[in-house]
Amino acid sequence: MNHKMYRWAIIATCLAVTACSSNKDASQPVEYLSNAENVQPVAYLEQNTVPADWLTDKEALLRESIKDSPFTLHQQGNAWVVTASAQQAFNADRPNLLLPAVLRPITRVAKMLEANPDSAVLILGHTDIANDAQANHKLSTDRARAVASIFSLTGLTSGRMTHLGLGGSHLLDKQKSTNKNHRVEIIITPQAQIQDVLAVYHPAYVRQLALSQAR
Repeated sequence: MNHKMYRWAIIATCLAVTACSSNKDASQPVEYLSNAENVQPVAYLEQNTVPADWLTDKEALLRESIKDSPFTLHQQGNAWVVTASAQQAFNADRPNLLLPAVLRPITRVAKMLEANPDSAVLILGHTDIANDAQANHKLSTDRARAVASIFSLTGLTSGRMTHLGLGGSHLLDKQKSTNKNHRVEIIITPQAQIQDVLAVYHPAYVRQLALSQAR
């Protein structure tokens, strides 16, 4: 078995045996329980000053990475966002298990990021609000962790990667149950601004991190 086949065998084994949901060291998990009674609008990042060549270079690399995949790419303020629809990326019977067809594009994005130390990533899992808020939080966290596990296998360190389950707190469609809301967003941002991006989604975590670093 050559090196390339061996690497894919490792990834397949990880997904099949653990559904990639038990790898708690893949990134920095953040606890956030969505409140279905107080749904927040989708958060958009403000346009900050970043090098123009960073945005241009990363767009080209990301578009090449997700080519021929079901993923989409859009710019959100000072970041690039790769969106994976849960319907196209996860197993219908095991909703936290990635489908084999999306392993390659996720790995390409992860390798691109690993090779560009000026960048960091925040992986967000989302659901709708049809079910119990706690169940939605768990599912969204498991899905974000599954993607983060692939990033971890490529060698990306936890210092440049965080994953977060948001449940149904950030909807694209306000209908109670819709496939559009079930998604994973891979937000790529300059390394120096990752805490600003994380603060949009979980300000309490950033405050706690700042306090711990000040001690």
